Amino acid sequence: MYRRFGLMLILWVASFSISHAITSLNVPVVNKSIVFFFASDSAGNVVKDKLVATGFLVLVPNKVGENTYPLLVTARHVVDPVWAGCDRSSPAKLYIRVNNMHYDRNADQTGVSYLPIDLTANGVATWLKSEDESVDVAVLKAPRELLSGNYDIKFLNFRNFGKPDEIAKIGVGSQTASAGLVPGLEGKKRNNPIFHFGKIASIPDETVSFPCKPEFPPRPVRVWWLATTLVPGTSGSPIFFDPLFPPGADMTAGEPRGMIIGLQSLSMAGADLAGMTPAKYIIDVISRSVGTDADLGFGMP
Repeated sequence: MYRRFGLMLILWVASFSISHAITSLNVPVVNKSIVFFFASDSAGNVVKDKLVATGFLVLVPNKVGENTYPLLVTARHVVDPVWAGCDRSSPAKLYIRVNNMHYDRNADQTGVSYLPIDLTANGVATWLKSEDESVDVAVLKAPRELLSGNYDIKFLNFRNFGKPDEIAKIGVGSQTASAGLVPGLEGKKRNNPIFHFGKIASIPDETVSFPCKPEFPPRPVRVWWLATTLVPGTSGSPIFFDPLFPPGADMTAGEPRGMIIGLQSLSMAGADLAGMTPAKYIIDVISRSVGTDADLGFGMP
């Protein structure tokens, strides 16, 4: 049923000209995997001028190759701001904004749709979190409507996450890329994810305490620090390792492929630093969000 989504590889082979992005990432696929979160009001309706954060779509196949588990990944503090000390209450519902498949820029007033995401059902959270309370990850089931063919979206394949031995090859100074929501630049008729590029700045072996708001106590979180400028709306954005060498080149440095290495959790205003939750914690939560028939293998298919 879900075969039409296929295996979406991040790496691509492209001739570099002024019409192509100068990156080893498949920019069109990454862009279409990004969704924007919006708030809801007390009646459960979308508030179209209250942008919240970013999420991304991930597809986990089963062991016979069927694309069985469509998921939505974001930062935990997006769905549970009380945990993070970002608010005194957590929302019961958010909306994701996605691009419509059929859109005429000259005739249509809008090219997006807002899909509801219920965060609780019968008083129980509909999303999963890490068993480690210092990890800022939430995984939800993607809305079934996304599989209808009515929306211009793509799912990143689970195999796009870096294997432990691949991630072990990167470190301080390695290039990173992310794409997400920048409030004010989100696009009016279509989603417009903005790419940010940077480098790994530090890989702490302990938690760091970080206050979301001054009136709340700091929350210990497990992050890598990136030298990049990310704003609050990009929380939940996927973060990739972006190889210096394009695919097919002589990679004398032994760099691994482009791959998901984490998601954005926090940013330090004025310091040009962002905190990234490492991929291993996302993978752990995803592995508990799928059935025993899921293919949780890593690497190039």
